[in-house]
Amino acid sequence: MDEKVMQFANFNITFGQGNAPMLEYFEEIIFPAFTGAYIRGKEDDVTKYSFDGVTLKQIDGEYVMTGNFVKDTEYNVITTVQEGELVSSPARVPTAPYSRFIIFLKNHRMVLIRNETASPDIRSFQKTVSEILMKHIRKENQDKDKNKKLPFAVVHIVDIPQAESIEDALKSVKKVNWLKFRFFPLNNDLDTLPLATAVREGMQIAGCRTGNVKLNSPGNKKGIQDVIVATGGLAEASIEVTDTDGEVRRLKEGTFSSSTKVEYSGNVSSYGDEYLVAQAKKNSAMNTVSNDNAKLYERVLHILERLA
Repeated sequence: MDEKVMQFANFNITFGQGNAPMLEYFEEIIFPAFTGAYIRGKEDDVTKYSFDGVTLKQIDGEYVMTGNFVKDTEYNVITTVQEGELVSSPARVPTAPYSRFIIFLKNHRMVLIRNETASPDIRSFQKTVSEILMKHIRKENQDKDKNKKLPFAVVHIVDIPQAESIEDALKSVKKVNWLKFRFFPLNNDLDTLPLATAVREGMQIAGCRTGNVKLNSPGNKKGIQDVIVATGGLAEASIEVTDTDGEVRRLKEGTFSSSTKVEYSGNVSSYGDEYLVAQAKKNSAMNTVSNDNAKLYERVLHILERLA
């Protein structure tokens, strides 16, 4: 049985100055942007990104949005072996590695399953989502009255790091100089840490969209791991460390692995979505739903049923 890499993330998107949650604009913005054949990349770019086969489906009693995230590119062949000899064989070969994504609409968590090594990752996914949402909103707002224009999108698709990865990253560290969290508008989620709750309350009073908190010289590596895991993709963590050889370096978002391996034969396709959902839900972070998100999901359920 082959294996695929499954990445976990928080599909955190809000709209406008009031930070309206994602599902409030799912029909007007999210779904038509993902299904509108938009492309990230300029016309003369070698590499372009797009979404393919996007659909809504009900799995395990809940609606999810699934599809393929495609990297359309090419690679250069310089030499090949012919009849046992190395020869110059310049050629440009088109290729389109892709990843399959599944977004859980009830709690807006998601997984990205990479079909091959060259398949695009969460970072490319976030950049592509940001660009296609911007393109769709601009297109729709061209002929709308000022008071009817669609709001701008605030996109933070954040890795949900695995505890084992954080532990491994800190093993060779002599000292942690600081641990920093970057906070952003949440999509109807509730912080699990009192510190995060206090920071967001301060941000709201001060009228800030984002904020940072730095903890200096934390000495408990297990505590650092627990705090980062507890954020569950609701904040971006970064760490400055000093290694045993005295080198100072930073562990930024993406340094900690947010992925696991799942057994899967052949190319990832829509036929495996139910199996992939079951595998994803083994991670407890995929099952967390705030009361506000559960209520909003029920309120827009008739829209999801119509679009599916």
